Amino acid sequence: MAIPKIFFLLAIFVFPCFLPSFSVAEERPFTLNFWPLFHYVSDPAEEVKEIEGLGPFFNWKKDPYRKQWGIRPLLSWTGDEKESLWRLEFVYPFGKYQVKEGERKGYLAPLSLFREETFDGKKKWDFQFFPFFIGETVKGEDYFGLFPIYGTVLERYGKEEIRFYLWPLYSHSTSEGVHTTNLVWPFFSFIEGEKKRGFRFWPFYGQREEFGVSRSEFFLWPVFLKQTKGMDTDDPIDDRMIFPFYISKTSKHFEHETFLWPFFSHARDRLTGFEQWDLPWPFFQSIKGENLYGIKFFPFYGVKEKVGESRRIFVLFPLYQLEEDRMREVDEQTHRILLLIRIRTGEDRHGMKKENSLRIWPFFDYEREETGRTTFSFLYLFPFKEEGFERNLFPLFRIFRWEKNPQGRKSTNLLWGFYKRIEKEEWDIWEIAHLIGVKQGKGWKTVSVLKGLFYYKRDGEDVELRIFYLPFHLRWSRQESGRFKSNEKEFADEWQEDRDNGDRFICSGEGPHQF
Repeated sequence: MAIPKIFFLLAIFVFPCFLPSFSVAEERPFTLNFWPLFHYVSDPAEEVKEIEGLGPFFNWKKDPYRKQWGIRPLLSWTGDEKESLWRLEFVYPFGKYQVKEGERKGYLAPLSLFREETFDGKKKWDFQFFPFFIGETVKGEDYFGLFPIYGTVLERYGKEEIRFYLWPLYSHSTSEGVHTTNLVWPFFSFIEGEKKRGFRFWPFYGQREEFGVSRSEFFLWPVFLKQTKGMDTDDPIDDRMIFPFYISKTSKHFEHETFLWPFFSHARDRLTGFEQWDLPWPFFQSIKGENLYGIKFFPFYGVKEKVGESRRIFVLFPLYQLEEDRMREVDEQTHRILLLIRIRTGEDRHGMKKENSLRIWPFFDYEREETGRTTFSFLYLFPFKEEGFERNLFPLFRIFRWEKNPQGRKSTNLLWGFYKRIEKEEWDIWEIAHLIGVKQGKGWKTVSVLKGLFYYKRDGEDVELRIFYLPFHLRWSRQESGRFKSNEKEFADEWQEDRDNGDRFICSGEGPHQF
């Protein structure tokens, strides 16, 4: 029992020595670092608090409008007052539940899905937990089902109503007055309505017609197909196919023919002058038209340009690719090298850079957004950006990250918090685990080694020193030291003045007895 008591008393004695003085001004930052177990940072000026635990596995952050915490890669929670958002993610991307502006949705892939939406003040919702589902429409109509035995679905999947019994043996759907019945889907199908009719005995024969608008039929699908669209316009389009030998699409002004799909094809529009040849695809291609030009000798060289809008170039694909897009306010340019390196820049009409990024997957990623937010990461798991992965997965693999926000705050993180630095205009903090910590700002500075083995603090003219975890501090004021030096200098100046007067009296050329 004596040993635990000794450790307990030692902890009470030593732990307060780890903590910095709380007498500093409230606007100064506060950190508590026991890497890799625990790291706490507080910025009272921006009202931001952040905790990291067990390296990247646990995180907690709070600012005036947002709170978030996570246990990576299992759980992540976010609450945002500005966006009226409440979100819980679990084993992302397989599970998510979100409430945003009164609408709710969630899923647990591939088994469960929940959605609640509002239209004109009325709600509709549905819940699925395979094979069971249930829901309610905006009109208050209920539906439910147990797939594939029996079920009814209302106002979902682009249909007004879907009913099924022992699917795929029987199903029936209704959409805009058109009724479709499927027997042993997809083999038998019947369509009837005021403006549509058709049937299908797949894959042998089928036909479908929308009166006065379109008509189609197939035989031995997908070999023989015939279709006419736009019958209610001045320029109907006819499609014909004997797959894969011949495919055509023709109208009064346009024709497109393909032989031995996809190798040889020719397309021409007589109104616009557009014409394209593929002989054979994808090795040779020629495109021309109004403000349009393109030529391709794959994989050696290719260019396609729409004047004033976009341009695409490749050289020795996939060695180098160039993408240029001219949008309403910004011109974007993207360079790709071996599908691994991507360099993207954006400028406005005045030549001012709006965004900039460089990615060499999977090594590092640099991005400067239009808002001014800039990030740099070493080791980037996927060749794309996605906020959910950024919250839940990417930090586990990221060795180094540097970030600058639009307000100028810079943060550096190496080896999951082993080295951290936060820089602002008012102050600067850097720490190496719990070994060394330096904080400094205008008129103040602290240096800590091993949480109190050596601790130095300067606040204005006041200086404090502590060593070997001792509970007492050495304090003095540089201002008092300055006064002492000033008094000493004043005494020395008076002594020198007396001496100078004596020298002048002796060296004046007058004897001591002359008047």
